[in-house]
Amino acid sequence: MPTETAPAPGQEQQSRIPRRSAFRDVAIATLIGLVALIVYNANLRSIPAADTYAARYLPFSILRDHKVVLDSIVREVAQGRKPPEAQGQVETAAWMLKGPRGHLVSLYPVAVPVVVAPLYLPAVHFLSARGWEPLLFDKVARVMEKLSASLMAAGSVMLFYLLLRRRCETRTAVLLTALYAFGTTTWVISSQALWMHGLAQLLVIATMLLLTGPVTALRAATAGFLCALIAVNRQPDAILAAGLGLYGLWWAGRRIPLYVAAGLVPVGLVVAYNLHFVGNIAGAYALIDPPDKYSDGVLTGIAGLLLSPTHGLFVFSPFLLFVPCFLRQVLRDRSMRGLTMATGCAMVVQVVLYSIIDWRQGMSFGPRWLTDMVPMLVWMLPPVLAALSRSGRVVFALAAVAAVAIEVVGAFWYLGVADAVVVAARGPDRMRPAWDVSNAPFIAELKHPPAPMDLLTQMRGYLDEIRVIEASATRGQATERRIEIVGWALADGKTPVDAVAMVDGNGMAGTAEFFDRPDVVRAIGSTSPAGWRISFPAGKLAPGDHVVSILVHPWQGGEPRLLMERTFNLAPPPTSKQRAVQALAERQQAPGYWLTDFTSGTAFERTHQELNTYLNAIMVDVLAPMANEAGMPDVLMRARRYLTDQIEPGGLVRYHGRPDAPTIGTLGCDITPDADDTALVWRVAPSSDKTLLAQALATLAQYRRADGLYRTWLAPTERYQCLDPGKDPNPADLGIQMHVFMLLAKEDPPAAKALCEAMTRKVADGDVWVYYADAPPLLILRLADLRKAGCALQLPLSRLRTTVPGQEIWVRAVQLLQLTEDGAATADTHLEAAELLDKIAANDFSLLMSTPPLFYHNDLTASVRRFYWSQELGYALWLRLDFENRSTQTKAGCRSDSPQQPCGEK
Repeated sequence: MPTETAPAPGQEQQSRIPRRSAFRDVAIATLIGLVALIVYNANLRSIPAADTYAARYLPFSILRDHKVVLDSIVREVAQGRKPPEAQGQVETAAWMLKGPRGHLVSLYPVAVPVVVAPLYLPAVHFLSARGWEPLLFDKVARVMEKLSASLMAAGSVMLFYLLLRRRCETRTAVLLTALYAFGTTTWVISSQALWMHGLAQLLVIATMLLLTGPVTALRAATAGFLCALIAVNRQPDAILAAGLGLYGLWWAGRRIPLYVAAGLVPVGLVVAYNLHFVGNIAGAYALIDPPDKYSDGVLTGIAGLLLSPTHGLFVFSPFLLFVPCFLRQVLRDRSMRGLTMATGCAMVVQVVLYSIIDWRQGMSFGPRWLTDMVPMLVWMLPPVLAALSRSGRVVFALAAVAAVAIEVVGAFWYLGVADAVVVAARGPDRMRPAWDVSNAPFIAELKHPPAPMDLLTQMRGYLDEIRVIEASATRGQATERRIEIVGWALADGKTPVDAVAMVDGNGMAGTAEFFDRPDVVRAIGSTSPAGWRISFPAGKLAPGDHVVSILVHPWQGGEPRLLMERTFNLAPPPTSKQRAVQALAERQQAPGYWLTDFTSGTAFERTHQELNTYLNAIMVDVLAPMANEAGMPDVLMRARRYLTDQIEPGGLVRYHGRPDAPTIGTLGCDITPDADDTALVWRVAPSSDKTLLAQALATLAQYRRADGLYRTWLAPTERYQCLDPGKDPNPADLGIQMHVFMLLAKEDPPAAKALCEAMTRKVADGDVWVYYADAPPLLILRLADLRKAGCALQLPLSRLRTTVPGQEIWVRAVQLLQLTEDGAATADTHLEAAELLDKIAANDFSLLMSTPPLFYHNDLTASVRRFYWSQELGYALWLRLDFENRSTQTKAGCRSDSPQQPCGEK
């Protein structure tokens, strides 16, 4: 066994190398390290991933809060995603877990943030003085992550040069150190973010530096500590640590107890952390499900890891291929053969392990998983270079140049564009994109401009307001409850690329449209458009508290920045009743009227709009019994006021309203007065001037036919205006008779009685079915009103049906309404009514958008046919049926929990 005075492994090799001063080697190492540090930061950006978020922010928690958990920095670590709320729960912030004691912990080992924490001390003092403003905190954290990662990588470069000097001359050491620094993923992975790989490389090199030198008590303890730290820093590297550790046992000699004891220190600390905070001795990795996708086989996995164009080690750093190709020369060096074999076996085992699982390695540049073994491979190259011929050295040089060029692309262009395609692939051929040369990042990433240098970007902005909009978008569309988020953002005083809203960690919507914000201009002085507005359907969210996160991309292709988070409460969506009331209120025009749709056929398509007093009088009639209960008295008051204003000096009313109305010529014409609208308006919205009513009744009497029915138009034929008469130029329609009867029942009962008798005699005659032959719902609805007024009119069964597609539901709705108003409803009737109400209200009353009630048509013998529809009447009928159904159940003492008498109550 070696002793303190015996030659240590590596000393025989060193004796064959021309002696150089230690100071000169340290100076060269320092110079190379400084160059590497400058190059690593030349792109002025970081290349992080979710794996690095916790390591970026945890040092602040360690130094400021003296905690190694994420509780105080969860907002920053989550980056807009949702952290888990319970142990074992996995949310969109999948890089953190909830421990058994309720603490949030990183999915990844804690070694990296603990090791780099001292580097964060100046940043902590700076932020403490500035107040930890969130956007400034995030900017400083990103800078510190990049600086810490690049310092570790540069430190590994310095130590690697010193390691190489133990087995080769200065020129070779400088060359291979440069290749390690700039021709491997040391550049694009280790130096660009706080991946575990940067610390792993530093630890591997430091351990090898100790193991290739003489053994002392201090060196043995340090080597044992570092070797164990390799394993606890990243669990798969326990294999590499095992290779180094086994060799270290031979190297340590009689210092083995010290070597082993020192190794137990980091292991013990990490095990204690895992047991206390994570709840598993193996750490958070053990708490997640194993990979559900394995590779297609060990050999194909090895091929993918080493040779694939997207992640192959020998593709991205082709000069490393010289190690297996010249393995004989590598093993010929007797002085380093033991360490070479130990590390070589460890690397083989690790590659085999990685080959078993999905080797695509997520969103990262090149062979990230194999980054930790890169120092070992490059360290094996000196004997290979010494044995190369001139042509071999040319090939090696070309491979080295290619490797550096590939890393340059990664450092300055990589955005993960190609990796997104590779990682997203599923199914039996999921690995095929990983073998597609066009997906190689050093090819695919060159198709876009260089990545933005956004490390020092200063973000400013605010989330001003979160609104829940209940209003419908436009008439003819279903009401849609939406969330609208308003704010502003600037990146270095300029308009960002886009803003994205996430709710509870899930992306909802975004916008690339920014508008001027005068208040921002006044406050900041930047004239760039800063305002943004993001809207999305509220139906995507359940009622309750939600967290809105706004992520902003400051530059095209740049890392998103978490602008702000805010919690808001989403109230339960309006009930169907509330939606119906809301729709009617929103669709009512300012003067108090609703518009009517009309078509030329019996399909609700290619619609036009008009204004008529008829629909508005019907609406008031239908809604009046439940206006107060529905909270609609103001709505009906406006409608009544509008209708009253349509009564002309002679007491008559026209279909399109007064001839001097501003809507004449656009939404209607100067049409002849009619009996229908005159009777309706005087009943639902009478004028206070009773002399006008007397004049109207007198005019109506003039147009009473010999058979006792009343004609439609209240003027001689020669004075008709804006009319297209049918076969009978002035018919006596049954629906009009009903409305006239209801007015007469109140104002002239004898005349009403005579009209009832006339209707009874004529009800089956075809000539009285002029305007409702294909639209029976309103006439069915009027039967109950007539019975209450003393006229028990019965309609022929053939007239209670409709031939218009889709109108059956409205016919049944008014039939059920008639039954409830007549007191003839049974438990089955109530249940049927409830089911029908649900059907109409489904999907936010979508039925009304496609098939509203057809409530009348013109004289179908006229030259032009018109069919009149109303979504508003559909809402009104729904509200009326809902009201009557609930009211009659209450009066009857109906119990919804009774199986013998189900209520169907809504």
